Amino acid sequence: MGAVSSWLRRLGRGALVAVLMSASAGMAPPAPAMAWPTGYGPVDQNGAAVDEARFAGRLRLVYFGYTRCPDLCPTALMTVTQALDELSPALLARLAPILVAADPDHDGPAVLAAYLDTFHPAIVAVTGPVAFVDGLAAAYAAPPIRRHDGVVDHPVEFFLVGPTGGVMARIPTTTAPDALAETLRIALARQDVVRHGLAR
Repeated sequence: MGAVSSWLRRLGRGALVAVLMSASAGMAPPAPAMAWPTGYGPVDQNGAAVDEARFAGRLRLVYFGYTRCPDLCPTALMTVTQALDELSPALLARLAPILVAADPDHDGPAVLAAYLDTFHPAIVAVTGPVAFVDGLAAAYAAPPIRRHDGVVDHPVEFFLVGPTGGVMARIPTTTAPDALAETLRIALARQDVVRHGLAR
C-alpha cells in the first residue's frame, strides 16, 4: 500500500485518492444509489432488458452521454476505450463500463449500437424512460440533465459505482487514459480485499 500511496501522491489525481479513501477501512460505505429497476423499461443497445442483476458483483464505470454530442462524449468514451485496452481480460470481466443515454428520446438501442461501434466492445449502453435516466443521475448526486434544441447538458464526470450500487468516486473526464486504468486497477484490487474479508 505504501508504494501505491507514493504513486498517488506523485500523480496528484484527486479521483484516485477518492477511490482509495472511499474504500478504506473505518469509513462508512458509499451511499447506495438507485437500483436498475426490473420492469421499468431500461434496455441495452441490443434491446435486451437491463436490471440490477445484469451488473451484480461488478464495479461499474458509468458515464451519461448522448450520440449527437459533438466533442465531449466521444472524447470521454475514447478515454474509457483506451483505459479498458490497458486492463487484462480478468479485470475487464469484473468491470461494467456503462454509457447511460442522456437523450433517451433520440438515442434508442439501434442508434446506440451503431454509435458504440467506434468504442471498446465491453461498453454497455443503457437507454430507457427519461424519468429513469434523470432518477439515476439524481441518485448519483449529479447535476440535473437538461435537454433543449437537440443539445443535452449532462454530467461531465465518470461515476465509479461499487457492486452494491453505491458511488465510490466521481472521476473527471479529463483524466488521462493511463490514470483512469490505474484507478480501475486500484478499485478492483480493493474490492478483492473487501470480498475476502481482509480489510484492516
